Amino acid sequence: MQALQYAQNVADLFALPEGYLRVKQLMDSDTASLDEVAEVILLDPVLTSKLLKLANSAIYNLPYQVESVSKALLVLGKTQVYNLVLSIGIASACSKVDTSAIDLERFWEQSVNAALIARFLAQSCGLKPSDRFYVAGLLHNIGEMVVLHHNAQQASQCQNYTSEELPWQLQQRVLGFTYAQCGAELLHLWQLPDSIVEPVALQHSHNFNQKNKAQLILHLAARLALANQHPEIYSTRQLVDPFVLELLELSQPDIIRAIDFCNTEGLFILSVLNPRISTIY
Repeated sequence: MQALQYAQNVADLFALPEGYLRVKQLMDSDTASLDEVAEVILLDPVLTSKLLKLANSAIYNLPYQVESVSKALLVLGKTQVYNLVLSIGIASACSKVDTSAIDLERFWEQSVNAALIARFLAQSCGLKPSDRFYVAGLLHNIGEMVVLHHNAQQASQCQNYTSEELPWQLQQRVLGFTYAQCGAELLHLWQLPDSIVEPVALQHSHNFNQKNKAQLILHLAARLALANQHPEIYSTRQLVDPFVLELLELSQPDIIRAIDFCNTEGLFILSVLNPRISTIY
């Protein structure tokens, strides 16, 4: 089976909740007001609570508390709020999957770390809106959940990567495609924008182009998150191509600051998006 077939077979299970879809429709509308968007979000108490927690996190470093959805929309803007809503909805969709065959803690830690690193690097490069990089980072490995639901044995086997065989190389050998390719197919079925889908699909490509900075940032964020997750297997110098840093005009201190940021904020974001595993710590 191909990556698209895997994604199509789980599309119904991985459907975003109705409330999140309604928010997306309003966000896509040119006529919807901020009040209308706030009203839909407020219908879901869990979504409202998580949104306000994230809005008040150090990711945004606001000088005051955001105490209402309306204020979050006013201060952060529709795009950033939608990206937060989307990330919460994705975590909700993933909660429907039996994850006993994989290390769930590892999956979410790596996803959140890649999200925070991608956002930090995008800001360092002056790319806006930086939130789309956060979402792309969070989703960079969503294909693992697709394969897990379809074939738990294969997903378990794909965890056995080593210093000699990188995760995406092992996925290609076992599945015939990578989690990046499979995840991008699911995101396309979800009708997410190309600005998010394409970097996910191309994150392992070595056809580097300075004009495609979104791909370069996700390529870098995925590798830094992997090294941060498995320092006993990988080092950043082993995984990071210096040419990518050159194209993005980033330095080693930038990389260190990005990793420090994800290590500082990761646990809080993890506890908001997936409280199922926050009790592990």
